[in-house]
Amino acid sequence: MEHLGRDYFGVPHKAPLPPEEARCELPNTPDTVTGPAAVYLLPSTEQALLTIVALAATVALPLYLLVFRPVSRTGVWGPGEMVGVALLLIPLYLFLAVSLNLVGYEAFSEPSKPLTIVPFSIVTIAQNVAFVGLSVYVVIMRYRLDVGRLGLRFDRLLRHLSIGVVVAAAVVPLSLVSEKLAVLLIGLFKGHETARALAAYEHLQDPLRPLLQSAAGLSLAPLILFLLAVVVPIGEEVFFRGLVYGGLRSRWGVAIGALSSAAFFAAVHTQVVHALPIFALGLLLALAYERTGSLVPAMVAHGINNIVAVLSVWRGWTF
Repeated sequence: MEHLGRDYFGVPHKAPLPPEEARCELPNTPDTVTGPAAVYLLPSTEQALLTIVALAATVALPLYLLVFRPVSRTGVWGPGEMVGVALLLIPLYLFLAVSLNLVGYEAFSEPSKPLTIVPFSIVTIAQNVAFVGLSVYVVIMRYRLDVGRLGLRFDRLLRHLSIGVVVAAAVVPLSLVSEKLAVLLIGLFKGHETARALAAYEHLQDPLRPLLQSAAGLSLAPLILFLLAVVVPIGEEVFFRGLVYGGLRSRWGVAIGALSSAAFFAAVHTQVVHALPIFALGLLLALAYERTGSLVPAMVAHGINNIVAVLSVWRGWTF
């Protein structure tokens, strides 16, 4: 395309050519399309197929599972909806990563650029709004069930809040014991020094740690605590306990539902040493929901557990 001069309606003139030393010859290969104004490198067949498969897995498949797939004859949601919600979060993460220029942050790659409060807040809120919104959609819109089937019951609120505090009192020591047990078990195969080093490495690789340890983290303590002790527990409990555990329990019973949902909860956190503590937390929270029929105790216990984790970084607690 020819470059137009200042007089748009006048006779167009060509842009001046770059100096001879700045020019380069472009290869004329079957994968290169050249034109007067641009050069486009066509993707290889393998890249095109991978792109199509990725789009199908993260967009088309979730839409089918959540919208077009017939509802289960059992009248209760199942693994299809759970997988659909989980897969639909992948393009959300990618969109946020690109929009917020998160590539390069500790949460996504090498620890070269510490995570800051703005992208952390946006991602945390978006993720948990998606957890709640998609879970409510599945229960109310797809299956025409009451939101109480998702555990969103607020009757006997004071009693459930108290139960949550009691559960939290069990969660914190259980997490500590299960972490030591995980180190011991991994040590049997990898060596105890390696296992302890891996546990310390996972603590240090937490993308929130630099933010929490910075002066900005201390000044933003109320916001950070609100996100980790309120927003995250609400979103994760609605999805992992309300939707995932609730659906698995309705189909295969309490034992399989609690164990499977806890294993899924641990798997998505992508930890090795801390997979066991996270599994134990998920199991205990599922049982709290089962016992009360409300997600409030699990939300409270989850929030207190997160507060203790944040305080341990701020105060330098070691257990």
